[in-house]
Amino acid sequence: MNNIVDLACQLEETCRFCYPPEKERILYATDNFYVMVSLGPIVEGYLLIVSKEHIPACANISSEILQEFIDLKEKVKDVLNIVYGACIFYEHGKTGSCLIGKDHRHCFHAHLHCIPVDICISDIVKSEMEGNTFDTLTEAYEFAKKCERYLYVEDSRIMVFNPETTLRSQYLRYKLSSALGTPERWNWVEHQNWDVIMDTVNKLKPYF
Repeated sequence: MNNIVDLACQLEETCRFCYPPEKERILYATDNFYVMVSLGPIVEGYLLIVSKEHIPACANISSEILQEFIDLKEKVKDVLNIVYGACIFYEHGKTGSCLIGKDHRHCFHAHLHCIPVDICISDIVKSEMEGNTFDTLTEAYEFAKKCERYLYVEDSRIMVFNPETTLRSQYLRYKLSSALGTPERWNWVEHQNWDVIMDTVNKLKPYF
């Protein structure tokens, strides 16, 4: 596929997570969530777990469907570890830092980033702000529910950070892409990387 030329306009008009137009990017779905290849993947295999309902952040996922989310997360982790040998997770929570341009609803729709890299991004973030370490995702999100805004990071540890100041746009994407030596890839609107998207679909679809 070619770049979506009106993507910025689309983001202002609707939530593309509620109405995902590129169905070929969706690899798998459960009753309440779906797994899709991210637009602008920083690396091949970059996935998102997205709630079908318009939930503002992953910490707001109800207890009734939280286990479904956890099970799906573990499935994605297993696949990425099998295919690429690594997997980390992060979420911008309710910080608004995944917004590009004007405010829109797309950011405030629960989506967990799943990336097949072996980078301790929690150390990178920990050097800039205070965070809390947890044993499980459930414990982390119980804590995050009480936060006005938070960042969730999971690599060799599970951490929740509470930014005290407004973060730059795409904060965690920027930190990760910079650590990988491709800082320009933080901007998924300008760098949609459809060749990487289709490579990811073709490689991972058989595992789902």
